[in-house]
Amino acid sequence: MATVLREKDFLAGMAFVAIGGFFAIGALDFGIGTARRMGPGYFPLVLGSVLVLVGMALSAKALWQRSGDLVGRLYLRPVISLFAAIVGFAVLLETVGLVAACLAAVLIASLASRETTLLGSLAVAVVMALGCGLLFVEFLGLPMALWRF
Repeated sequence: MATVLREKDFLAGMAFVAIGGFFAIGALDFGIGTARRMGPGYFPLVLGSVLVLVGMALSAKALWQRSGDLVGRLYLRPVISLFAAIVGFAVLLETVGLVAACLAAVLIASLASRETTLLGSLAVAVVMALGCGLLFVEFLGLPMALWRF
């Protein structure tokens, strides 16, 4: 039993169940509506429920068909840098604007790998920031500032 708890499929299934359950339960605070007149909680409820079902199926498959494909060592550098990039984006979005938050998030996330170069990371960060600014502010008209000083 201890071996199955380390199998990739089982752990991925449990992660799907946890994330899907979180969104499905959170959607209950909003109006669900019907399939014909969907409320704001309808789509998160359906999507979260489907994710729970997929996770349960994946975990059940791992219990019945043991593959021996165990989760390896957890590398903290990628986990910490990606988490910091997400938190940094959330904090910086309100304080310095979308473009600077995108630049910072990509540059922080690039610290996850030792193979990335500064020039490559800067190029990706600039393209991502410009793309996000065009898509979210210009095309979709979302009320967020591109720059704040």
